Amino acid sequence: MLKNNIELLAPAGGMAELKAAVQSGADAVYIGASSFSARAGAGNFSPEDMRSAVEYAHAYGVKVHCALNTLIKESEIDSAIETAVCANECGVDALIIQDIGLSQHIKKLLPCMELHGSTQMTVTSLEGVMALEKMGFSRVVLARELSLGEIEHIVKNSKAEIEVFVHGAICMCYSGQCLMSSMLGGRSGNRGKCAQPCRLPYELIEKDKVCDNAYVLSPKDMALIEHLEDLKRVGVSSLKIEGRLKSAQYVSAVVGVYRKYLDNPVPVSDNDMAELKNAFSRSGFTDGYLTGKLGKQMMSHKNPANNSGSTFTAEAKLRAEGKFVRKIPIDIYASLYEGDVFRVTAYGKDGLCVVCEGSETAQTPQSRPLDGARIEEQLRKLGDTPFEAKTVTVEVDKNVTVPIKEINKVRRDVCDLLWNELCHINKRQVNNVEIIRKEKRDVPNMYLTAEVMTREQGSAVIKAGGIKRIYAPCDVAQELSQLDCGVEIVTRASDILSCEDIKTEAVSVSSLGAMVRYGEKAKYGEWRLNVYNSLTANAMSGLSCITISPELNLRDIADVVSYLPDIDAELIGYGRIPLMIMKNCPIKALGRCQNGKNIYKLKDRKGMEFPIICTKGCNAVLLNSKPIYTADMIDEIRKTKINCIRLNFTVEKSEECGKIVNIYRKALEGEMPPSMAENTFTRGHLKRGV
Repeated sequence: MLKNNIELLAPAGGMAELKAAVQSGADAVYIGASSFSARAGAGNFSPEDMRSAVEYAHAYGVKVHCALNTLIKESEIDSAIETAVCANECGVDALIIQDIGLSQHIKKLLPCMELHGSTQMTVTSLEGVMALEKMGFSRVVLARELSLGEIEHIVKNSKAEIEVFVHGAICMCYSGQCLMSSMLGGRSGNRGKCAQPCRLPYELIEKDKVCDNAYVLSPKDMALIEHLEDLKRVGVSSLKIEGRLKSAQYVSAVVGVYRKYLDNPVPVSDNDMAELKNAFSRSGFTDGYLTGKLGKQMMSHKNPANNSGSTFTAEAKLRAEGKFVRKIPIDIYASLYEGDVFRVTAYGKDGLCVVCEGSETAQTPQSRPLDGARIEEQLRKLGDTPFEAKTVTVEVDKNVTVPIKEINKVRRDVCDLLWNELCHINKRQVNNVEIIRKEKRDVPNMYLTAEVMTREQGSAVIKAGGIKRIYAPCDVAQELSQLDCGVEIVTRASDILSCEDIKTEAVSVSSLGAMVRYGEKAKYGEWRLNVYNSLTANAMSGLSCITISPELNLRDIADVVSYLPDIDAELIGYGRIPLMIMKNCPIKALGRCQNGKNIYKLKDRKGMEFPIICTKGCNAVLLNSKPIYTADMIDEIRKTKINCIRLNFTVEKSEECGKIVNIYRKALEGEMPPSMAENTFTRGHLKRGV
């Protein structure tokens, strides 16, 4: 049973960190396998290490969750499944998963394995939790951006356990939605290899002039140590500490402080808050998302790095050494009868007991006999073991003895045997389930779609002709739908699910939650659904078209699309890819606001400028510095069996939108497109991938 009915979940990048977490009072730890972990830079665990880790943790009654939380390419499905089966054999208690398709296969393959929805799934709504419940997830890790009220609403109305982050680094972008590291350097956060470009300096550009200079995208670390009782009250099941790239000393210090205040809910002392800051801090901490206090106070504008000094208390260091600081309570019963051997029974948790006996028969002593007190004294000497004797009961005949070394040997033997029993991993069921892939698709006819932000852009796209479908924000879609234009108008639901009065017959959705909310209206799937493989695409039942992840290259796309006979597959063929979607607007955090006028950009150290646009809910979206351009790649794209090329218009003027549509329409008809000026466009990942 969880302490205080709430789980303290600690990070472990390696065995030393896992032991530190256990010894510091964690109820559960989360680790990564040697592949498919969102912390590829951590030490992570080989199969042998994983089994040892599970044995050690289970001996203390601590659960182990394995993060299998990257997106999986079609060519990697078999390997990812092997990793899951290995974790199952090692006794892991739960898998933390991002990839929907992978999760659905594992649910059939490993029926005893718990599935936890990763924060990389960007679950921000009750509907999102409900969707995962239906898919067999027993727990959901919510997005860090939710307020206490939003968390409470989800907990009170869902069946799944709810897990929230309470301490550690936070991303500027909603987790699972960031493409900045991916697009700029080929290192994808969705693949566990984020290069953290958010921790670099940027200039804020207003109408072509520098108006500010700072680490604009670098938030402070989260610390919710003062809100533990609130999280208990609303019914959160698990409190998660970030830090699989952190040291054993860090894990020890942070887990130790959180354990203290979970067990003893009193105001946090200055010394304990200092211990957290000394372990790791970017100019202090923030609780801004939970409390709704966004803005500058959440940011570490002057210094994106750890400026704590990384100093630790003697107690934290001791626990980090993996020594048996946290003892396992046991009950001991011993007997010594005339003509019999010395016998010890040790009782652990849940009725577990083991018995060991000596080899020498009790004899009549030549001098002083053994009494119960003397035997108890020896049995309590458990100092170098993981155990402490809660009770010791001794039954001994009068006038008998055995050598003290015999008592010590049996004590050691019973401790070793009990430890082995506590570490024992039971074999669990693995079903014989084949990967089901549908028959390969025919080469389809290719058509164009467009996404617009304004009515003017939409009108220009319609006028240019050749567009089958237009996606637009709610209000713009409503206006365009009044036109008699012969083009399907689709409301593009907000990226982060919110209340919208949608009037169009069809909706384009960015999340599982939106699929639940909009039901039969949800016909088109956005790239934010992170479709990396055919299993995920086919799990999105009911959608007519899915936009493939922009992180895949042409070969990856062909691998996915070839197994999608019943659904249109869309590729972003033009436009500035959104790199980040941010709840804490970086412009407002610098004391400014563009009021939807799109007058601000960020400039990096290489002189590249990234526009910032405002979307529903005052979420800020950072766009790539260059648009994707593929009009001269139509023949290559056609070979992938993609049948829909999407043109994304964001900051383009209406005239430019019309020109781009004409270029792509003519390219589909076989006309040679014009060349783009060098360094004015990008191929995205179509040539390289991640």
